[in-house]
Amino acid sequence: MLQYKGISMALRRFTHLLLLLIFGIAAALPLAGQAAPSASETYRAGEVLVQLRPGYSFGPGAAVQASAGYSFAPLAALNQRLRTLGTEEAERLALGNGIYRLRLSSSASPAAIARMLAANPAVAYAQPNYTYHLMRTPNDPALREQWALRNIQAYEAWDITTGGGVVVAVLDTGVDRNHPDLQGKVLNGYNSIENSGNSSDGDGHGTAVSGLIAASSDNGTGIAGLCWGCQILPIKVLDDRGRGDDVSVAQGIRWATDNGARVINMSLGGDEDSQVLRDAVNYALGRNVVVIASSGNGRQEGNTPNYPAAYPGVLAVGATNNSDQITGFSTTGDYVGISAPGVGLWTTLPGDQYGPPNGTSFSSPYVAGAAALVLTLRGDLPVRDVVCVLEASADDKGAPGKDPEYGWGRLNVVKALQLASGYTGCPLGQPAPQPGPGNAPAAFAPIPPFASTAERVYFPETQHSLGGEFKRYWERNGGLPIFGFPLSEEFVERGEDGRDYVVQYFERFRFEFHADKAPPYNVQLGRLGDAILRLNNRDWFSFSRSGPRPGCAFFEETGQAVCDRFLSYWSSNGLEIDGRRGKTFQESLALFGMPISQPEVREVEPGVFVVVQWFERARLEDHGDKGILLGLLSSELTRARGWR
Repeated sequence: MLQYKGISMALRRFTHLLLLLIFGIAAALPLAGQAAPSASETYRAGEVLVQLRPGYSFGPGAAVQASAGYSFAPLAALNQRLRTLGTEEAERLALGNGIYRLRLSSSASPAAIARMLAANPAVAYAQPNYTYHLMRTPNDPALREQWALRNIQAYEAWDITTGGGVVVAVLDTGVDRNHPDLQGKVLNGYNSIENSGNSSDGDGHGTAVSGLIAASSDNGTGIAGLCWGCQILPIKVLDDRGRGDDVSVAQGIRWATDNGARVINMSLGGDEDSQVLRDAVNYALGRNVVVIASSGNGRQEGNTPNYPAAYPGVLAVGATNNSDQITGFSTTGDYVGISAPGVGLWTTLPGDQYGPPNGTSFSSPYVAGAAALVLTLRGDLPVRDVVCVLEASADDKGAPGKDPEYGWGRLNVVKALQLASGYTGCPLGQPAPQPGPGNAPAAFAPIPPFASTAERVYFPETQHSLGGEFKRYWERNGGLPIFGFPLSEEFVERGEDGRDYVVQYFERFRFEFHADKAPPYNVQLGRLGDAILRLNNRDWFSFSRSGPRPGCAFFEETGQAVCDRFLSYWSSNGLEIDGRRGKTFQESLALFGMPISQPEVREVEPGVFVVVQWFERARLEDHGDKGILLGLLSSELTRARGWR
């Protein structure tokens, strides 16, 4: 008899860890060859925190009991569920208000368990036991003065990347390459005023801007720049009094574009719309250079648009203070795309000094540094997508959505990196929909046909396409026979854990991208078997259990066995995890999940009755001579929601 409980301790431990990864739980130990759990794996496996309502408490055997005068009605179902989950202990915590820590043997997601428990009338609330971690902190002595790094979540971002050798052009008054925090970070540049290579800084403005972008970090000196590994390309377009003109700035843009810049920062501007400057900006944008500029400091002087920030395609940056309020000087307008700290920002100054200048001039370099971090992870992204990543991940601080003060919100670097890691399309304008009849995301609308490429394939059968990481996952793990045709384009949807993810629906499965996880776990499959049952008001926790059966695989967690033709199909298919031929137990488990029902008869089409068995992510159907087929669960779910 093939029993899950009978496998070796080593294999069981490996399986347990894999289940934790699949369900999004931070495992205690990483699998071999995989990165350690990331900062966003946020709760303890096997633990749920529960607060019971007044009159209820946990008693012997981790069973809930009612005080005199309180209803016993909710307790039978609640205690049955606790037993099914393998509740081993209910520890009363010294936190007041009757809060308990439940320790469970079930490997199901603590978030899912918490939702189930919270539905009981005796439970005030239930939640996972969230975890916290020490963030990467450089040892630069002036770090405590750099309040902005906390606001934009730079410390969490550095846990993902501290930046590679992305070239950021600083078009300004020049840069002091001999400053202790900039030594070795500054490339040979250009002076567009003199048409020379003298890019020294006689004013200090460009040096201050450069320090915020890429000052040497974790070196025991001065401050920390946002992009530790970035290189500064200094281009002197303003003289030592801070003055330049169309010719100097336009020539600087073109020189930067032709000499390796991926990002251009311009903490400068004027009130006039110049065709010469506009053309130079378009020259850079057309060659895939991200152009970032300060919105201006003229709010009290008429609040007129500032150029080049107001040109289409340029990411215009406004300034916030340490309370995330837009400053009184920051120029506002519809052209503002994002905001970032711009008051009292400690940075590099001439004479090997440091100090806290103010202005949108110093908001813009933080966004430029963030763009360089994004390009470190996703150097393949074109300009429009880098800008989208920064805007879509910003913390919305003003009126909902885009507004003329904050733009899309205040810069959030860690969110930008998380979005960039799994980016498959711009989510702006597509708020995460909640399931509901007729509430169809725009991504389900058919798209016009196009010629398929190696990067994106068009399917005329459903008039949808497939590309990026989802395409690679689809191809690697079975393609059309397993997943079916795409039913939508990529879009952002709320996940079961309450977070928004980039998702795509197929005929049989739903893909969900988890940017915080390393491949092959960065794409996860929705629990559609469970979802369809719930949609039909069927709770698999209440199903009768098959128990162990001869010749079958038994799963203690659900009490169900998989036998005969279903077992053969389950064992022969699965996700590709180990790169070897054949499918292991873990690979089958990753695709289908555990069985949550016994075989039953179901009408899968009008007049077509077959034997089916439900799994967490799938429904296996025995079609006789046609073999075992996978149910079209995603098609059923989207039709039930009125999305198709």
